[in-house]
This record gives sequence, structure tokens and C-alpha cells, in this order.
Amino acid sequence: MSFKVVNKYAQDSNRTFVAIRQENPYTAFDRVLIGDRTNDTDEALIEAVLGQIATEFNPADGVKKLQEDLHTQAESYEQKLAEKDTKIAEVKAVADWAVLARVTDTDNPLDPTIYKRGLELVDLGQIGKTYKSQEIFTLENSDHVEKFQEGKRVMIQVTEPFTYQGETLEQLETLHQNGKIGIWKWTEPKEDEPKTKETDPKPTGELETQPVR
Repeated sequence: MSFKVVNKYAQDSNRTFVAIRQENPYTAFDRVLIGDRTNDTDEALIEAVLGQIATEFNPADGVKKLQEDLHTQAESYEQKLAEKDTKIAEVKAVADWAVLARVTDTDNPLDPTIYKRGLELVDLGQIGKTYKSQEIFTLENSDHVEKFQEGKRVMIQVTEPFTYQGETLEQLETLHQNGKIGIWKWTEPKEDEPKTKETDPKPTGELETQPVR
């Protein structure tokens, strides 16, 4: 059979009228398809019309075809979700790296409120998850008393594969001492030691000497 589309137009934003014809033997089908299909190819419209007709004459095949279409759509949707998740994971990894780089810069400690917000971007430790070398997660230090709005989170950096089993921060201290994990807490900036200015007056009683000529 060789059908041709002889007419198509959108009845509204959710329905499209399609008319197809075949010369030998002469066959005519007019159907209304769901959705705006005016930009579809003639082949796609013909297939859609014939599929609708098959459903009308043989509901069982129509249901089967619908199930196949839904399965195809589900696979496509899952693939798009997987691609999106991959991109999110890549962005998350970059964000985690940026937080790690700043938190571990003890020579230039972060402002406490920025430190708090930064660690909130890093996931809390997941019980049963095995972290790879150099991966990070955070823990809540419930015993910590905030002084500068630095929050209660502490960053944990894994130096070798490590499965978190719900250990408390205190329990992880032993691993920290053995070098298996790094524990990074917010620390107050070091105060600069006062420097003696060259213009400071000399101590009382100290005489200024002159070279002998």
C-alpha cells in the first residue's frame, strides 16, 4: 500500500486533523491525532493514522503497540535522566573540589559564615557507602558550640578507600591519627604579631652615638 497525506491542519493546540489517501485500491482515512503534529513528516503522520485505525479494528494489537510506544518513551526518558544525572555529578564534583581547596587552606581561613555555607554544599556521610581515595563528605559535630556562625559541620577527606559505617567524629579521630582520613575543622585566623616600626622612639636612656672624625 502507498498512502499519501492529502490534508493536515491543527484543529487546536492539542489536536491535528490528518487525511490520507491511496489510489489503488482507492482507500481514504481521515483521523484526528492528539497533539500538534503539523510539523511531523508525512511518513510519521501516515504511520500514526494507520496505527490508530489498527487499534480501532483490533484493540489487542493496539494495546500492544501502545505498550511498545510507552516502553520506548520510558527508555528515552531514562536515558535523558541518566545524562542529566551525569552532568549534575560533574558539576557537583567541581563544587566539592572548590570547597575542599578553600577549607584546607589553613593559611587563609574562610570567613566562618562562608565556611558554613560551603560545607552545606557537601553531602553528609552516607552509611554503607564506600568512598574512593580523595573523596569528601561532611559530618555534624553536635557537641560543637558555635562562636562565629561557622556551623556544626566538619569535612572528612578520605585518603584511601573507606566505607562509612555511621562512625561519630570522635570515633574517626583514630583513623585521622593513623593518616587514613583527614578531618578539617574551621579554625580562627592567626593574629599577626605586632611589628616594631622603624620610626618608633628609642628606649629612654639610650644615647645616640656619632662616628669619630
